[in-house]
Amino acid sequence: MDADNFAELVDRYQDSLVNYLWHLTRSRDRAEEIAQDAFVRLYRSIANCREDSIAPYLFRIATNAAISEIRRERRWKLLLPMLTAAHPSSEAATDRVASDEIRSKVAAALDKLPVKFRAPLVLYEIEEWPYQEIARALGCRIGTIKSRISRARALLRVELEPWWIGGDHDRERNWRCDAAPAASEGVAPIQV
Repeated sequence: MDADNFAELVDRYQDSLVNYLWHLTRSRDRAEEIAQDAFVRLYRSIANCREDSIAPYLFRIATNAAISEIRRERRWKLLLPMLTAAHPSSEAATDRVASDEIRSKVAAALDKLPVKFRAPLVLYEIEEWPYQEIARALGCRIGTIKSRISRARALLRVELEPWWIGGDHDRERNWRCDAAPAASEGVAPIQV
């Protein structure tokens, strides 16, 4: 593949890939770095790749690089306190992309998902990839992808439900407080 064709390929997939990686890493800079690395790796091995499988192959390269980066970061988070026990580390402020509370809650819940569930969910829901392409990109069977997307949705639902219904049963507590005066006045409270 010549340089012009590869530049066209980069233009076609760059925004989508960086957006996908941002959802995995929650850092625009890291997403761009990983995407650049994925394109370099793709360029080196493009001779072995069929044209119809370039996008899944590129996203598989990027996913593997993101997973490695996340693991590396996790190890450093475990080691850093041991290395700097006398001086607690101060973490840099993360990118503030979404100021909306709902987006931030969903993003936080998405961050808690393991990458094996997060990656197919992001590709399906945000990037709007079909199951077959996701399966090829992640090296899994279609049934596995469907199962992981379903599991990711269930985990998100469990994570977001307390916040969505008011968390810590605030509404239930308020109902009970309102029911006490009503009971003393001879009015039967409504049980929900």
